[in-house]
Amino acid sequence: MPLSYRLEDYARYRQRVGDATYLDLTRRTDPARIPQVWDHLREVVDAHGPPWVLQLWTKDAAGVLRRGEADLRHLRDAGATITLQLTVTGLAGTAWEPLVPPDGLRHAGPLTDLIGGPDHVTWRYDPIIPTEHDAGRYRRLAAEAAGLGIRRGVINFVAPPGRYRRVDRRIAPLLPGWAEGTLDGVQRYDAAWQQGVARELVALAGEAGISLACCAESAPLAGLVPGLGRAACGDHAWFAALSGRNPPSAKGRGSRSGCGCAPYFDLGNYGSWSRCHRCAYCYAG
Repeated sequence: MPLSYRLEDYARYRQRVGDATYLDLTRRTDPARIPQVWDHLREVVDAHGPPWVLQLWTKDAAGVLRRGEADLRHLRDAGATITLQLTVTGLAGTAWEPLVPPDGLRHAGPLTDLIGGPDHVTWRYDPIIPTEHDAGRYRRLAAEAAGLGIRRGVINFVAPPGRYRRVDRRIAPLLPGWAEGTLDGVQRYDAAWQQGVARELVALAGEAGISLACCAESAPLAGLVPGLGRAACGDHAWFAALSGRNPPSAKGRGSRSGCGCAPYFDLGNYGSWSRCHRCAYCYAG
């Protein structure tokens, strides 16, 4: 997949997937912060019509609504199915997420209503950071998500040292010993620790009526932790159920190792980290 948006690439994507057109707005940045991605959306829709699915990715649902309400209403009324991947970790305003607004779930109701209701929303607790994980905070967030009617949840763990060098550089001051694998005062960040946390979160999510799955690098946990599914954030079956249409599923690989997503076209560009939320763990800088 190209690393930046170009309209001509969408024409080739359509030839490959047929009617199963699925746009992401966007995994590469946050549409609440970067207005150019809305221009890309309009350009694609003007040239090729509405997609089967538009999926929003954000940490700021209220900001997405401020920037894109008219565009989203137009697509919804034109028959597109709109879904939302809403990331809320409870770390808004900290050094980990310095520009993320607080209370992300509490402000998600109007956007949720516009796109079709809570069945169209997945709450992401992503990433889990070893020194910041707190079961009490997760329980509170799960209750807020359930209060909105959200029943789909995803977890993922922060990428291990060495996966993304720019991420390692950013988080080194926040996690002394991270690069060396020796976190002072913290249990070793290994598979056993991840399994323990995942079991805990499956239980807490279940108390709130939320079905939990794991994403990307954490996907192997799905075979080890009872009750934990393997997420496909771009889930063809979910899209088909919401839309009432089931176009033939195109073959293709996901965005990274462990990704189970249907083939998608991303409307964003990499390289906007300094204009986005400036999250320390962001690999899309």
